[in-house]
Formats: sequence, C-alpha cells, structure tokens
Amino acid sequence: MTRKRLPNPHWILASASPRRNEILSSLGLKFRVDPSLICEPPQLRGEKSWNYVSRIARLKAREVSSRHRSGLVIGADTIVVAGDRIMGKPSSAAEARSMLSILSAAWHEVVTAVCLFDCGSGRFRSAYARSRVHFRRISPAEIEWYIRTGEYRDKAGAYAIQGCASLFIDRIEGCYFNIVGFPIETFERLCRSLGVHLRLHLNPRD
Repeated sequence: MTRKRLPNPHWILASASPRRNEILSSLGLKFRVDPSLICEPPQLRGEKSWNYVSRIARLKAREVSSRHRSGLVIGADTIVVAGDRIMGKPSSAAEARSMLSILSAAWHEVVTAVCLFDCGSGRFRSAYARSRVHFRRISPAEIEWYIRTGEYRDKAGAYAIQGCASLFIDRIEGCYFNIVGFPIETFERLCRSLGVHLRLHLNPRD
C-alpha cells in the first residue's frame, strides 16, 4: 500500500518547552510555537505510565490542531517514573526536594510520547520512547544546592539532564534526547508513517 505524501507541510509545535524548541531548531526545522492549553488529566486507575503519557501527547496535539486548518502539529509530553510513582513537574521547591531524594542512588525511567497530527486530513500517529537514568548518591547539601539553582522548575522529575543535574548522573540507557524531552528518532519515524521525509524539511545551515 502506497502512503500518501504530504506536500510541503508547515509545522506547529504544541509546546512552550524551551528544550523541545531547541532540539527542533538545532535540526533546522522551521516551525511555529502554539502551546496547548489543556489541563493535563490525572492518570487513570490501572493505566500504564506509557499509555498515560501517550494520551496526554495526543490530547495536546488534538487541542492545538482544532485551531488550524492545515499543518502538522507536534504534541509531546515527558514523565519520570520511579518505581510505581509518576513524577511530573514539581509544584514547589519542597516537592522537588522530595523527588530528588527519591531519585538519589537509584534507577528511574523517562518516558516521552510524541503525537504528530495532520490538521488537513485528521490523520495522526503517536509513539513513545523509554530511557533509564541512574543517579549516583546525592547528599542533602547537594540537593539544596541544586534547588537554589532554580533549574528544577518546569522539569519532569525536578531535574534537567542537560544542565547542572548532569553532575549527579552516572549512567543512562536509551535515547539521550528522550531524557531531554524530545526523542528525535521517534519523531522521524512518525513522520515517515505519515508519508513525510523529515530530512527534506531541514535546513541546519540557516
């Protein structure tokens, strides 16, 4: 079966995340930012973490697509999973402190879901990536230092691997870009499934 190709789509990022903006910009993709306005619903009883984050990414993409007649909307969401606990963005320094204490000297999982929605046809594709991250043991004093940097704000799991928290991380398994917040390989695969050859839309030298 031949996939329908999308001629010269324009791209819409349904996220205000600076990390996702930086990753897509570094590829040379031209896009506009139109953040989703949804209030993220809670996890359903018995819902797996990857199903939950995929649902959120689809909701974001669909909500933004309702405001556009054409274009490809990129929705994404990232969570940190420690044991059975899903860690989103901390609401306070105290919550961030608690999260970092749990992550200390342990493995956790980072799951990012991406949804690509074609506004013109209503077709969409979604997928998720999973990576594992190990923190060395971090002391209460180190946690307090990190809290004072302010980097924990607006970060799932209260840390940014590409920032000062890199001092605490001694091992990772899987896609690094997934941990930052946007798995490039997963995104490229979704593009191909909609008949879009991403490499044709990149201008890294601009």
